[in-house]
Amino acid sequence: MKYSLLIITLINLFVQAQTFRINRPVPDTIETNGSYLFGEPRYQDPQYAHRGIDILIRYDTVRSATNGSVYYVGYEPDGAGNYVVIRSMYNGRLVYFYYMHLQQSLVAVNDVVLSSQPIAISGNTGRSTGPHLHFEIRYDSPSSSPRKTRNPELWCAITGMGAIYGRVPNAPNSTRVDIYPDPKPRPPYTTFSYALTYNFNDPYIGSDEVYNENYAIGDVKPGTYTIRSMNNTYVRTVTVAAGQIVNADQPNDVDLNLPVPEDFALMQNYPNPFNPTTVISFKIPEQSYVQLKVFDILGNEIASLVDEEKSAGEYHQFFDAYGLSSGVYVYTIVAQSISGRAFRESKKMMLLK
Repeated sequence: MKYSLLIITLINLFVQAQTFRINRPVPDTIETNGSYLFGEPRYQDPQYAHRGIDILIRYDTVRSATNGSVYYVGYEPDGAGNYVVIRSMYNGRLVYFYYMHLQQSLVAVNDVVLSSQPIAISGNTGRSTGPHLHFEIRYDSPSSSPRKTRNPELWCAITGMGAIYGRVPNAPNSTRVDIYPDPKPRPPYTTFSYALTYNFNDPYIGSDEVYNENYAIGDVKPGTYTIRSMNNTYVRTVTVAAGQIVNADQPNDVDLNLPVPEDFALMQNYPNPFNPTTVISFKIPEQSYVQLKVFDILGNEIASLVDEEKSAGEYHQFFDAYGLSSGVYVYTIVAQSISGRAFRESKKMMLLK
């Protein structure tokens, strides 16, 4: 049983923290348009979706995001304008990378290109509202095919940044997904507070095979964030490290790789002081019924974080104090093991807003 749990945990951790697959095709000083992301309603035709990301590079060098070969160089007057298609492979599947609205191409069909090699100058050609690069990823076929476009923000990022993805259950198309605090690095970004779930009315918009997401937030600076949607029926707290793509929905409250604790323990929350989320860790040496609760300074119960049987291990429980006032709070653990051992301890923590 222990080995099975360990294998499941390793699989979960693998899914929970992936790494980026390609390089960003523009310098780190240039931001992605955060108000018009992948899967959001298309400006000119909102029943369909934006099938890539727009990067605000103006008449400057665009570089190949990966090794590959030039599949197509063309012009589409009422669409992509001047564009280049690079064909590559990922996990045994063909992937086509589209670079659109270019001023000019610097490569020709059948050229072999290396990652970060200059391939074009960005521009404002075709159906475009201003100079930028529309960057798009299509699996298996160079033409748009059902559910085969992928979100580039889960494939590349500004150096040192991460990304978050998740799936809001039963969310209608274009449902708002709020994130706090602002996750974007400055520079190059200004402010950012929410994304939208994908507009799956567009038959070409697809979720990643690994992630199965219906929303994503890219170029996230390392830190801990709270995500909310559907009138707070969907609330997640997630920690992102540099270079990681993190699943907001992945259970991550126990690390079965650690040795079995020798005794009960309740650790000081981290961070402390906090705003508005923190992590409370505790150790259980054997199977026990555990209650972990939060109280205000007058002893009124604020939240019940754990109320269930737990196996031996070290646990990390998120606490979201959204909507609470600044002040001192007390968290208390009560545990009763199957062998009759009892444990109770309380600690204080400070919420500063």
